Formats: sequence, C-alpha cells, structure tokens
Amino acid sequence: MVSRRNFITILTLLLIMIFMFMFSGVIKQELNEYGTNSYAEVEADEKALKEESNALSEKLAVRNGTRADASAYATGLETGDWEKRVLFVSRDPSNEVSKVVTSWCNYMKRPMIRSTTLTDLDLDQIASLPEVIILDGEAMEWTQETDAALRLAHGGACVIFARMPSAEEMRNNQRLREMMGIKTVAREDQHVDGYRLFPGFLLGTEEEYVEGPGKEGCQDLDLLIPWYVTGEGSKTYVMGVVKDGSKESEELPSIVWRHAFGYGKVFCIGGDFMTKETGIGFLTACLGEKDSYDVYPVINAQNLVLVNYGGVSNENAETLNRLYDQKQIPLFRDVVWPSIISMTERSGNKLSLMVSPQMDYSDDVEPEEGLLIYYLKLLNEGYGEAGLSTKQFSTVSIREKLGKDRVYWEKEAGEYSLRSLYLHDFTKYDEAKQYVPDLRTIVTDESDGEPVFYADDNVTCQETTNLLMTHRFSEDIKMKAFETALGFSNVVMDMSLVSHPQGEEDYASFSRQTASNFLTYWKPYAGFDKTTLSESDLRIRRFFALDYSDHKQDNEITLHVDGFDDQAFFILKLNQGEIDEVTGAEVMNLKNGFFLLDVSQEDVKIKVRERRLFYY
Repeated sequence: MVSRRNFITILTLLLIMIFMFMFSGVIKQELNEYGTNSYAEVEADEKALKEESNALSEKLAVRNGTRADASAYATGLETGDWEKRVLFVSRDPSNEVSKVVTSWCNYMKRPMIRSTTLTDLDLDQIASLPEVIILDGEAMEWTQETDAALRLAHGGACVIFARMPSAEEMRNNQRLREMMGIKTVAREDQHVDGYRLFPGFLLGTEEEYVEGPGKEGCQDLDLLIPWYVTGEGSKTYVMGVVKDGSKESEELPSIVWRHAFGYGKVFCIGGDFMTKETGIGFLTACLGEKDSYDVYPVINAQNLVLVNYGGVSNENAETLNRLYDQKQIPLFRDVVWPSIISMTERSGNKLSLMVSPQMDYSDDVEPEEGLLIYYLKLLNEGYGEAGLSTKQFSTVSIREKLGKDRVYWEKEAGEYSLRSLYLHDFTKYDEAKQYVPDLRTIVTDESDGEPVFYADDNVTCQETTNLLMTHRFSEDIKMKAFETALGFSNVVMDMSLVSHPQGEEDYASFSRQTASNFLTYWKPYAGFDKTTLSESDLRIRRFFALDYSDHKQDNEITLHVDGFDDQAFFILKLNQGEIDEVTGAEVMNLKNGFFLLDVSQEDVKIKVRERRLFYY
C-alpha cells in the first residue's frame, strides 16, 4: 500500500513531467519562426564577392588570350611570371574537350592559353614553358606534332593527353608509344567486361565496374576500347577488365595511366572521360599525381535536394488511390515525409525542399491551406529550407505557373524569403527569375560543361550531379570526379515520380532504392560538410572569388589565399610523407592521401614529415 506522502510525491512528479512536456511543446510552437528562412539571414557581401570573382575572371581571361597560335603564350609571358600555367592544344578549340578544360582552369585558378599547334613553341626555352600542357590527341596532326611533344615531355613538362590519338596512329607511331609508355597495341578494338579504378587517383573507394550480383543494369560505360599494354615506368589508374582470366593484370588494357619520360611525366586519359564534365575530376587527379603534393580550392558542399515535392494538393487522385488507396496529401504527410526524415537523420544531411504547389494546372485541383506552413515548421525543426520547383505536367507558360505558385506562397508564408529555385528547363531562366525576387541560386538538370557557375551577376547555378533513383557506373565515376575536383555534390530526388508515377512501381520500392543508393555511395564523402542550397550558394561565391598560391620548401608547404572571406576550403593531396603540423586551418583526413583543409586565415603552413616505414 502506498503511503500518503509517497502518493503525493509521485503525483507531484507526474504533474511536473506533464507540465514540462506541454510547456516544451508550447515553446517549440511559439518560437518556431516558420515564416522566415534562417538560411537567408547569414550571408557575406554578395556584391563584393561577385566583384572579386569578376576581377579574377578578367585576369584569367587576359591570360587565356584569344589567339589561336602558340605565340599567344609568348606574348602573355611579357606581363609577368605566371604560376600554374596551362597550355591547351587542339585543332578544334570549341569542342567538348575544350569546354571541360576551360571550366577546369577556371575552377583551379589556372591561366590557360589555347593553341592549335605545338610547333610555334620555342622549345629551347624549356624553363619558360607552361607547367601543364594538355593535348587533345584526337584533334592534332601527329606527323607534324610528334617531335615537339617528345621534346616537351623529355624536357620536364607535365603532358596530359585529354584524348588519345587514334588507335591506328598509336600502332604506326613508335615514338609516341615510347613517350606514353605503351609496350604494344594488342588490339585497336577490344570488348572488355568493365573497368577497374585503383585507389588514390580519385576520391573514394576502389571500384570494379563489372556487372554482377547487386549490379544488374548498372553497366553503361564504353566497353569497346583499344588494348594498350603499358611497360616499365608506368602506373595504371584505370584498367580494362576481362573476365576470362586468361591474362595477367600487367597485360590487361590500360585506360588511364602515367608514364615517366625523360624529366617529365605523361598522363594518358583513354575512354570518353574528357568529353564530359567528369574530365574536371580526371585532370585534377592527374595533377595530384604529378608531384609530391598538390593543393587546390574546393567548395565543400553536399546537398540533398527534393525537387517537385507535392503534398499540398490532391492531384492525380485516381492513380494514387489505385496504387496506395490514399490521396496525395496524406500519402506525402504520413508516408513520404517520415521516410525522408529517417534517411536524412541516418546520413546527417540537411534538406532542400523544392515545393510544387501544383504539377497539373489543367485540372480544378488547387493547393490547400495550412499545408505549406506545416512543412515549413518541420523544415525549421529539422534544419532545412524550402524553395520552388518549375516542372509541370500541363502546358501553361512558366510565367503563369510561377505567378499562381507565388500567389499561393505569399498567402501561406509571405515573409519566407525564397532563395532557391529548381529550374527544369534552364532556357526559361529569364522568364522565371522575375517571379522570385529574392532568388540567389538555382538547381538545373544539366549545364554546358560547368557543374557550378554564375547564371547572372546575382544568381549562381548548381547542376544536378546525381539523380538518386539510379546509380549506374558512369554516374558513380561522375560522383567521384566532382568530389575530387570540387568537393561538391548536388543529389536530386525527383518526387514527381511519387505524385505522378509513370508505371506500377510503388513508393516502398522507390524509397528503398533511393535510401540504399544515398546511404551507400555517398558514405566515403562524409568528411565534407552537409549543406542546404543557400549554404552551398555562399560557398560557391567564395570559391569563385578567391585565388591562391602555394610552394614547398624543405618539409613545409605554404598556402596563401587571396580574396579570403571568412572561410575557404582546400584539398591537399600528399603522395610522400604525412602531415605533422598545420597552422591556419583545420584538417580532415579523407583517406588515400587526400586531406580537407578548413582554412581560417590567409596564410596556412603545413609541416610534412617522412612516412615511417616498418620492415618485418
């Protein structure tokens, strides 16, 4: 039997607990400023950052020049001794490879000179030649260029073949083969079963891109390649895989490799990696293998973006009732949202929710009151932000769509600053931007060789790096390339596949596949920061505005950052030694010789000690 004193004590404790729970709920409700975008409140001077970015771009453009011959390089030298110079040679200066190389030079702050030939270079002045020479081997006349290429490499230049000469040229040109370290051309066309990526070249884990259990339907790489067998003095980074096991690994076809020739190093990038944006990662990786170390700026932003998010109107009711026995509003509120939050909590990601109040403007189904506020409250509790999506399944103009969406948004949450927009069709940007006056960044499906760029003076553009529903082999390589070059991913989950499914696949399968992809493939990049679109927008602006220089003396690497604005991020690649001490930056080990530097001041010093080796 409970005594009166114990009963009163228990009752008092229960009342206190009930009060505390109720009071915390009231406080949470009252203090949740769902009508404001907290990510819009902390920002740098965007105008100043853009001015610095423009000044840097102008400086690089002067260095890039416009003349189509190599004498432009000599003319440029008169303005001063440029560091990190790049010479790009191609008879077609406007092809896809040229676009990728140009983007890479801008990201890496490297002055570039374009040329259609090597023959105009003063090969007797090796010391005045650029640090890096990138050759579009497929777009060069090798009967005229072979001598110059050999002299450059032998004299100490870093030569990168962004595309290989034709297999027929390689078979007939023994001197080129010697320069590239090719022992033999076994076959001009060979079907392989897949690729093997060795560790330490790109960020992330070693991979074998061969179909098998759990990888059905993932193979989308070009499997018909020349079979080049490399010899001594070469290091292979990507190799072709032949399942029959009849060849030793050193006899398998090399696809990407490095060869030491004379005093220089020659990198060969086979396949079609350089004709698309993955090329920025491969060029970065080559430079990371050139010397004992490399250091370069990155964005350091990992976004998870839900585009075309419905849930505020009961559109497509007949299909959803047939599949789920539910309408869209309860489906998104009670099933979709909890599963999304579970995935973000497991990964630690923030959420950028691009809302679609309507996807079909030809029906009479309007968005309902109170639901936008409901999601904004949840976002504020879970560290996320909201924006608008532009995709639709009707034929109204984007002006009419955004006009109606804006009316609904202002009625529901007029004080919430819309900073981001998912633009399904980038060509509609000029029409769309006037309906989002506070716009600072957009997400688009594809861009022309640039994962991040300025859409205009005020707005940045962040390309979709991966669609979460699929993860084929080419998409995995693209992910690794972007993480290596920029420390950036913009992973998009298209929720219109749930609200307007094209087949009979239910949400359980969709959720299981997307969560599995996200929690598996992005795990090796947990060292990078998880951001919303507004946060990555600010980091992109700072990334474009900064310039840098670095050098190594004895065991100390010195990094100087120009245009430093509160925070900057760099990747340090160490091929020899290990980090002993760092001043001016925090360090995160990304594994396989890669380190992330969170820079807090203009000058950073990194002391490196020799790696200790133990013999058994």
